[in-house]
Amino acid sequence: MNFRFLMPVDTYQSVAVLSIFQFPANKGWWALGQMGKSALLNPTPKGLRFGKMLGSGKGGFSMIPDFTRYALLTVWNTIEDATWFFNSDLSKKYSTYANETYHLVLLPTHTHGYWNHINPFEETYNTTDNTLPVVVLTRATIYWYRLPEFWQNVPRVQAVIHSAPGMLFSIGVGELPLIQQATISIWENSDAIKNFAYKKTFHKEVVHKTRTRNWYKEELFARFIPVATYGTYQGKDILESYFKK
Repeated sequence: MNFRFLMPVDTYQSVAVLSIFQFPANKGWWALGQMGKSALLNPTPKGLRFGKMLGSGKGGFSMIPDFTRYALLTVWNTIEDATWFFNSDLSKKYSTYANETYHLVLLPTHTHGYWNHINPFEETYNTTDNTLPVVVLTRATIYWYRLPEFWQNVPRVQAVIHSAPGMLFSIGVGELPLIQQATISIWENSDAIKNFAYKKTFHKEVVHKTRTRNWYKEELFARFIPVATYGTYQGKDILESYFKK
Protein backbone atom coordinates (compact mmCIF):
# COMPACT_ATOMS: atom_id res chain seq x y z
CA MET A 1 0.00 0.00 0.00
CA ASN A 2 1.08 3.58 -0.67
CA PHE A 3 -0.30 6.49 1.32
CA ARG A 4 -1.76 9.48 -0.55
CA PHE A 5 -0.17 12.58 0.93
CA LEU A 6 -2.00 15.84 1.52
CA MET A 7 1.26 17.50 2.53
CA PRO A 8 4.95 16.54 2.91
CA VAL A 9 6.05 14.72 6.07
CA ASP A 10 9.53 14.87 7.56
CA THR A 11 11.07 11.43 7.17
CA TYR A 12 12.27 11.49 10.78
CA GLN A 13 9.09 12.88 12.33
CA SER A 14 6.89 10.81 14.62
CA VAL A 15 3.38 10.18 13.24
CA ALA A 16 0.15 8.68 14.49
CA VAL A 17 -2.09 6.48 12.33
CA LEU A 18 -5.81 5.89 12.80
CA SER A 19 -7.01 2.76 11.01
CA ILE A 20 -10.63 1.66 10.67
CA PHE A 21 -11.60 -1.87 9.62
CA GLN A 22 -15.10 -2.90 8.53
CA PHE A 23 -15.71 -6.66 8.58
CA PRO A 24 -18.52 -8.80 7.15
CA ALA A 25 -20.95 -10.12 9.77
CA ASN A 26 -19.52 -13.65 9.62
CA LYS A 27 -16.06 -12.33 10.60
CA GLY A 28 -17.24 -10.22 13.53
CA TRP A 29 -16.37 -12.73 16.26
CA TRP A 30 -13.00 -13.41 14.65
CA ALA A 31 -12.25 -9.69 14.66
CA LEU A 32 -13.34 -9.40 18.31
CA GLY A 33 -10.91 -12.16 19.25
CA GLN A 34 -8.11 -10.44 17.36
CA MET A 35 -8.81 -7.22 19.26
CA GLY A 36 -8.84 -9.06 22.59
CA LYS A 37 -5.41 -10.53 21.86
CA SER A 38 -4.05 -7.26 20.42
CA ALA A 39 -3.02 -9.49 17.56
CA LEU A 40 -1.67 -6.70 15.34
CA LEU A 41 0.59 -5.44 18.14
CA ASN A 42 2.12 -8.72 19.32
CA PRO A 43 5.01 -8.98 18.93
CA THR A 44 5.60 -5.22 19.10
CA PRO A 45 6.33 -3.95 15.57
CA LYS A 46 9.58 -2.09 15.02
CA GLY A 47 9.26 1.65 15.51
CA LEU A 48 5.99 1.44 17.43
CA ARG A 49 5.74 3.89 20.34
CA PHE A 50 2.12 3.30 21.30
CA GLY A 51 -0.72 1.15 20.03
CA LYS A 52 -4.31 0.23 20.86
CA MET A 53 -6.75 -2.10 19.13
CA LEU A 54 -10.24 -0.72 19.78
CA GLY A 55 -13.85 -1.79 19.44
CA SER A 56 -16.64 0.56 18.36
CA GLY A 57 -20.26 1.31 19.15
CA LYS A 58 -23.22 0.88 16.83
CA GLY A 59 -24.12 4.00 14.92
CA GLY A 60 -21.19 5.96 16.32
CA PHE A 61 -20.88 6.25 20.12
CA SER A 62 -23.11 3.70 21.84
CA MET A 63 -23.37 1.23 24.72
CA ILE A 64 -24.20 -1.41 22.10
CA PRO A 65 -21.04 -2.75 20.45
CA ASP A 66 -20.60 -3.05 16.70
CA PHE A 67 -18.91 -6.41 16.24
CA THR A 68 -18.13 -5.68 12.59
CA ARG A 69 -16.14 -2.46 12.99
CA TYR A 70 -12.79 -2.01 14.76
CA ALA A 71 -10.10 0.62 14.96
CA LEU A 72 -6.35 0.62 15.44
CA LEU A 73 -4.56 3.68 16.81
CA THR A 74 -0.78 3.64 16.57
CA VAL A 75 2.11 6.05 17.08
CA TRP A 76 5.36 5.50 15.18
CA ASN A 77 8.91 6.83 15.37
CA THR A 78 8.77 7.72 11.66
CA ILE A 79 6.47 7.54 8.63
CA GLU A 80 8.81 4.87 7.27
CA ASP A 81 8.11 2.64 10.29
CA ALA A 82 4.37 3.09 9.78
CA THR A 83 4.62 2.32 6.06
CA TRP A 84 6.68 -0.81 6.75
CA PHE A 85 4.11 -2.11 9.25
CA PHE A 86 1.06 -1.55 7.04
CA ASN A 87 2.85 -3.35 4.21
CA SER A 88 3.89 -6.24 6.47
CA ASP A 89 2.47 -9.75 6.03
CA LEU A 90 0.71 -9.52 9.41
CA SER A 91 -1.11 -6.31 8.52
CA LYS A 92 -1.99 -7.49 5.02
CA LYS A 93 -3.37 -10.80 6.32
CA TYR A 94 -5.56 -9.02 8.88
CA SER A 95 -6.87 -6.63 6.24
CA THR A 96 -7.87 -9.47 3.89
CA TYR A 97 -10.67 -10.42 6.31
CA ALA A 98 -12.13 -6.90 6.13
CA ASN A 99 -14.58 -5.51 3.59
CA GLU A 100 -12.99 -2.09 3.90
CA THR A 101 -9.93 -0.51 5.47
CA TYR A 102 -9.17 3.15 5.92
CA HIS A 103 -5.97 4.70 7.28
CA LEU A 104 -5.28 8.30 8.30
CA VAL A 105 -1.72 9.47 8.98
CA LEU A 106 -1.79 12.21 11.61
CA LEU A 107 0.53 14.85 13.03
CA PRO A 108 -0.39 15.99 16.58
CA THR A 109 -0.83 19.76 16.93
CA HIS A 110 -2.16 19.99 20.49
CA THR A 111 -2.46 17.49 23.32
CA HIS A 112 -2.92 17.26 27.06
CA GLY A 113 -3.76 14.51 29.54
CA TYR A 114 -2.89 10.84 29.74
CA TRP A 115 -3.77 7.45 28.28
CA ASN A 116 -2.72 4.60 30.58
CA HIS A 117 -0.57 7.08 32.53
CA ILE A 118 1.35 8.38 29.49
CA ASN A 119 0.81 10.97 26.77
CA PRO A 120 1.61 9.19 23.49
CA PHE A 121 1.37 12.38 21.41
CA GLU A 122 3.94 14.61 23.10
CA GLU A 123 5.76 15.66 19.92
CA THR A 124 3.57 18.33 18.33
CA TYR A 125 3.56 20.02 14.93
CA ASN A 126 2.88 23.74 14.64
CA THR A 127 0.68 25.11 11.88
CA THR A 128 -1.24 28.33 11.31
CA ASP A 129 -3.10 27.05 8.23
CA ASN A 130 -6.78 27.22 9.22
CA THR A 131 -7.95 25.65 5.96
CA LEU A 132 -6.60 22.18 6.78
CA PRO A 133 -8.91 19.44 8.06
CA VAL A 134 -8.58 18.62 11.76
CA VAL A 135 -8.93 15.37 13.68
CA VAL A 136 -9.95 15.46 17.34
CA LEU A 137 -9.49 12.64 19.85
CA THR A 138 -11.03 12.62 23.32
CA ARG A 139 -10.42 9.59 25.52
CA ALA A 140 -11.40 8.87 29.12
CA THR A 141 -11.55 6.22 31.80
CA ILE A 142 -14.86 6.80 33.56
CA TYR A 143 -15.36 6.27 37.30
CA TRP A 144 -17.76 3.34 37.67
CA TYR A 145 -20.03 5.32 40.00
CA ARG A 146 -20.36 8.06 37.35
CA LEU A 147 -21.34 5.70 34.52
CA PRO A 148 -25.12 6.37 34.69
CA GLU A 149 -24.61 10.14 34.46
CA PHE A 150 -22.11 9.80 31.63
CA TRP A 151 -24.24 7.51 29.48
CA GLN A 152 -27.42 9.50 30.09
CA ASN A 153 -25.77 12.44 28.32
CA VAL A 154 -24.30 10.48 25.41
CA PRO A 155 -27.33 10.34 23.04
CA ARG A 156 -27.86 14.10 23.02
CA VAL A 157 -24.14 14.81 22.66
CA GLN A 158 -24.03 12.45 19.68
CA ALA A 159 -26.99 14.19 18.07
CA VAL A 160 -25.34 17.57 18.53
CA ILE A 161 -22.04 16.36 17.04
CA HIS A 162 -23.63 14.72 13.99
CA SER A 163 -25.63 17.84 13.18
CA ALA A 164 -22.67 20.19 13.62
CA PRO A 165 -21.68 22.15 10.49
CA GLY A 166 -18.27 21.12 9.22
CA MET A 167 -18.21 17.68 10.87
CA LEU A 168 -17.04 15.10 8.30
CA PHE A 169 -16.85 11.94 10.40
CA SER A 170 -17.28 10.73 13.97
CA ILE A 171 -16.82 7.38 15.67
CA GLY A 172 -16.92 6.12 19.24
CA VAL A 173 -14.28 3.54 20.13
CA GLY A 174 -13.02 1.93 23.31
CA GLU A 175 -10.81 -0.63 25.00
CA LEU A 176 -13.29 -1.82 27.64
CA PRO A 177 -17.09 -1.62 27.23
CA LEU A 178 -18.74 1.25 29.11
CA ILE A 179 -15.68 2.33 31.14
CA GLN A 180 -12.83 3.19 28.74
CA GLN A 181 -14.19 5.27 25.87
CA ALA A 182 -12.92 7.56 23.15
CA THR A 183 -14.44 9.73 20.44
CA ILE A 184 -12.63 10.48 17.19
CA SER A 185 -13.99 13.12 14.84
CA ILE A 186 -12.84 14.78 11.62
CA TRP A 187 -13.70 18.41 10.87
CA GLU A 188 -13.41 20.56 7.76
CA ASN A 189 -11.13 23.06 9.49
CA SER A 190 -10.30 24.60 12.85
CA ASP A 191 -13.09 27.19 12.56
CA ALA A 192 -15.69 24.39 12.43
CA ILE A 193 -14.33 23.02 15.72
CA LYS A 194 -14.35 26.43 17.37
CA ASN A 195 -17.94 27.06 16.33
CA PHE A 196 -18.98 23.71 17.76
CA ALA A 197 -17.02 24.04 21.00
CA TYR A 198 -18.06 27.60 21.83
CA LYS A 199 -21.50 28.00 20.27
CA LYS A 200 -23.20 24.69 21.09
CA THR A 201 -24.70 25.31 24.54
CA PHE A 202 -25.39 21.68 25.43
CA HIS A 203 -21.85 20.64 24.52
CA LYS A 204 -20.47 23.32 26.84
CA GLU A 205 -22.80 22.13 29.59
CA VAL A 206 -21.54 18.56 29.30
CA VAL A 207 -17.90 19.66 29.34
CA HIS A 208 -18.70 21.63 32.51
CA LYS A 209 -20.28 18.52 34.05
CA THR A 210 -17.18 16.44 33.41
CA ARG A 211 -15.29 18.87 35.65
CA THR A 212 -17.81 19.64 38.38
CA ARG A 213 -19.12 16.07 38.68
CA ASN A 214 -15.67 14.45 38.36
CA TRP A 215 -16.67 11.84 35.78
CA TYR A 216 -13.19 10.81 34.68
CA LYS A 217 -10.44 8.89 36.41
CA GLU A 218 -8.12 9.68 33.50
CA GLU A 219 -8.60 11.69 30.33
CA LEU A 220 -6.73 12.79 27.23
CA PHE A 221 -7.47 15.35 24.53
CA ALA A 222 -5.53 15.58 21.28
CA ARG A 223 -5.87 17.46 18.03
CA PHE A 224 -4.18 16.43 14.76
CA ILE A 225 -3.62 17.47 11.16
CA PRO A 226 -4.23 14.57 8.74
CA VAL A 227 -1.36 14.40 6.26
CA ALA A 228 -2.03 11.19 4.31
CA THR A 229 -4.75 8.60 3.68
CA TYR A 230 -5.15 5.12 2.28
CA GLY A 231 -8.27 3.11 1.45
CA THR A 232 -11.94 3.95 1.88
CA TYR A 233 -14.61 4.26 4.56
CA GLN A 234 -18.17 3.52 3.41
CA GLY A 235 -16.98 3.56 -0.17
CA LYS A 236 -14.99 6.78 -0.20
CA ASP A 237 -11.94 8.61 1.08
CA ILE A 238 -13.33 10.96 3.73
CA LEU A 239 -10.77 13.61 2.71
CA GLU A 240 -11.11 13.15 -1.07
CA SER A 241 -12.16 16.77 -1.63
CA TYR A 242 -8.89 18.04 -0.13
CA PHE A 243 -6.87 16.15 -2.75
CA LYS A 244 -8.80 17.92 -5.49
CA LYS A 245 -8.04 21.43 -4.25
